[in-house]
Amino acid sequence: MKNIRLSKRKILIFFCSIAILSIFTNQYILAQDDERIKRGKEAYKKHCSVCHGKTGSGDGPGSEISGVPPRDLTDKAYMSLLTDDDIFKIILYGEEVFPYLQMPGRDSEIEESISWDIVYYLRTITVDKGPIKTPSPQERAERFKEPLERGKIYYIRYCSPCHGISGDGKGFAARGLVSKPSALNDPVLMSKLTEQDIFAHVKGLKKKGDRKMPIFGRTITKDMVNAIAIYVKTLSTTPDSP
Repeated sequence: MKNIRLSKRKILIFFCSIAILSIFTNQYILAQDDERIKRGKEAYKKHCSVCHGKTGSGDGPGSEISGVPPRDLTDKAYMSLLTDDDIFKIILYGEEVFPYLQMPGRDSEIEESISWDIVYYLRTITVDKGPIKTPSPQERAERFKEPLERGKIYYIRYCSPCHGISGDGKGFAARGLVSKPSALNDPVLMSKLTEQDIFAHVKGLKKKGDRKMPIFGRTITKDMVNAIAIYVKTLSTTPDSP
């Protein structure tokens, strides 16, 4: 009987030890999680908040400068459609891997381990805002295959800071310019330009002494400029247009 009681005591001590170890292990894991969230939050503030905003809702000052509406990273419905690996690659490589995006990658600025910390942090700030109200990542990728959709994305990225989102010539960067950018939504002006003319102008093939806009040259490819030209022609379309 004595041996039996001793065995029960050992078993009790064993399970108590396991319980205590589990508590300390869980506390350690939680501490590690908190540290990871803290690192991710700090990295987010440094590298992402300028466009996506302090809270991740997409209202950072960079959105006005670029003309590109940043993604609301707190929208659970949208973010749930992206895997952790997707978000990791978006942070590091941006439009290089996800061409439908309008953001550069940060692989030259952020270490991979820190990128994972940002991913971990982003998963903690999502909230339920109801059904998704914008095209899903998969839909955006599919739409990007169309030249007009690509042209719109490239135009917003490269042209709208000066020419404006609507093509009215009143973009953010135009405010400080002496020579105002052309209004690309002017039907009269655009009726005189072919897509080939727009291509040549963007690529700087027809240089003029009074040219005020930069020559993009190799910055954007022939396909990108062709797509921009197709999209720009739609900016002057009005209800009264033929």
